[in-house]
Amino acid sequence: MGPGSVSALVDVGAGAERRALDVREFGELVPISRFGGQGRVYRPAIVPAGLGAGPVVVKLYRRAPPTGAGHVLSEMVAWSHLLPDEQRDALQRVAAWPLATVRAGEVAAGIVMRDISGRFSAPFVMPSGRRENVLLTLEHLLGGDDFLQMRGLGVRLDTFSRAEVAERICDALAFLHRHAIVASDISPNNVLIAFGAGDEPEVCLIDCDSMVFHGRQALTPVQTGDWELPAAYGESPNTRAADAYKLGLVVLRLFARSHDARAAAAHLQYVPAELRGLLWRALDADAVNRPPAGEWQRALRGLLADGRLNERYPGPAPTPRVVVRRAPPAPDLEAAPPVRTGPVRLVTPGTFARSATAAASPQIQLSGALWLRRAVIVAWIVAGTAVLLLALSRLFAAAVPVPSGDGAGSQSQFVPGANGPYTYQYYYPRPRSFLPGYAIGGQVP
Repeated sequence: MGPGSVSALVDVGAGAERRALDVREFGELVPISRFGGQGRVYRPAIVPAGLGAGPVVVKLYRRAPPTGAGHVLSEMVAWSHLLPDEQRDALQRVAAWPLATVRAGEVAAGIVMRDISGRFSAPFVMPSGRRENVLLTLEHLLGGDDFLQMRGLGVRLDTFSRAEVAERICDALAFLHRHAIVASDISPNNVLIAFGAGDEPEVCLIDCDSMVFHGRQALTPVQTGDWELPAAYGESPNTRAADAYKLGLVVLRLFARSHDARAAAAHLQYVPAELRGLLWRALDADAVNRPPAGEWQRALRGLLADGRLNERYPGPAPTPRVVVRRAPPAPDLEAAPPVRTGPVRLVTPGTFARSATAAASPQIQLSGALWLRRAVIVAWIVAGTAVLLLALSRLFAAAVPVPSGDGAGSQSQFVPGANGPYTYQYYYPRPRSFLPGYAIGGQVP
């Protein structure tokens, strides 16, 4: 079916499947997200007929999209409706694909998507202790193994769980690549994760309206910082080779428990040996040799069959939190025999201890250096203030003339001059003993 046939299908305004809707058909729109780089997501009061079963959300753009964006979005919608049911279900499972376009008059204003918040939201315990539902993204999985447990999810992200998540991301990306779709902006906030009651996690890619669909892109390309291709590579981010590079970053950062790792050598000890060759190829400048998502997926499935995966690659140990307690008063050496100091136990998820001297000494040195630095800063501030005030007082005295001596409180000095018996001369006020031969009040004795 050629491009003309797809365009003709887009013009169908009503029927079993709606493909273009006016924004007024949704009634009141309640925002359910903050403004992003492209727009904002709303929950409509009315769900127009023809969008299928289940709740939907509306994404409205902050500004008018580029010329031709409406046509590309319409083709994306029409293409998904032409897929066989099994393929369409798979598409909706791995991506928040547009169900219909939204128009304001003749201008493309946004898209309609299936509401997936029920699948991917989780009750998080915030640092303040308050519980709040949030969309669980890849961003939450790039920390330590116990992070999700600390946030109340009851999920421990050991190496096996991370391999499962990586395999699911590869599955989603491989599906898109098989249909000539490039994700382009793969970033931690564009990948949603769900840990349900099933045997493996679920993954869904969002912001599909910014993907490259059959060589064209509806919206202006956006690349997330720390996830872009190196500038030295000189590559476009709109290719499957660029996706393969970013997939390598996903795998590296998942196993390294890092938000910004990019050099594989520093973290290879946490990456299973079966994946290291693929990782080197994925992050290399040779775009042609980067492994596709399907090759990653096969390697990860083989890795998940290893029953000793967590034992072989336990991941980096969590950073211990040192609890320094006040030292007890020094014992009276004459009244009691010396007491041997035992080890100080550190509060960590694992078991770790060190001597009291090693734990307390750095804290004491740091405290003394801090107080010395503060004292020096205060001294400089006081000295600088005094010098500034002295300079301002002298400047003021030199700039303002003092009366010529006819007042009782004046302080002036008269000296012989050419224009009269005496001429006026400025001076800084000094004690009387420093001016021999002259009296205050302008009278010469």
